[in-house]
Amino acid sequence: MHHRHICVALFGGKGERFHAPFPKQFIDLDGEPMILVTLKALSLCGAIDDIYVVSEVNSIEQVYNLLQDAGIPKIKDILPGGKTRQSSSLSALEHLKKTGVKDDAIVMIVDGDRPCIDESIIARSYDAAEKNGAAVVAAPVTDSILLSKDGKRVSEYIDRSTVYAVQTPQTFRFSIIYEAAKRFQSQLVTDDASLVKLLGKPVALVVGKKDNIKITVPEDIEAYISWKKRTKA
Repeated sequence: MHHRHICVALFGGKGERFHAPFPKQFIDLDGEPMILVTLKALSLCGAIDDIYVVSEVNSIEQVYNLLQDAGIPKIKDILPGGKTRQSSSLSALEHLKKTGVKDDAIVMIVDGDRPCIDESIIARSYDAAEKNGAAVVAAPVTDSILLSKDGKRVSEYIDRSTVYAVQTPQTFRFSIIYEAAKRFQSQLVTDDASLVKLLGKPVALVVGKKDNIKITVPEDIEAYISWKKRTKA
């Protein structure tokens, strides 16, 4: 049975590290604002049924106008983001609850500033969440990894074959992520899957790719453009 496949795309960042005079979602990515690049790519993914856009709160009208002009399919609503990624995520989940999303719907949460969308990873993530209740995409780490407790001396080296860098998408049965986000809303975390681990539930690993980059600093735009060239070739 196919449960509803929902995608929550988070675009709440202000983009301070870009030193841009506007929120990061409007940064130009090879001729288009990043928000359009990411949402167009997500809308082409066959596994996704509905997309909810979470925008930086003062930009909702601008986002609405952009999306109206672009006519991107599957977008159901534009929601205001919170002060943190975690509060933006919870706010979107609260909205889904109010609008009657069923407990067995599968909700994927993605960072809007990861525009290198891979349809096979999206499909595998939904499958893993259907089977396990929760799934996180993470890429194997290729560098040697060490721990330093004081930032001055090496405490220990870690076996990199067991280490993965967390990415999005992160995908969940709605009842599980809603309960986790509500219960641990006062505990500061940097991603959604860690809330499910706090709940004591298993989280499946979906192996991602190193080029699922996050646009954080201006140099990342060049990395996106080279990825786009490679994948279109």
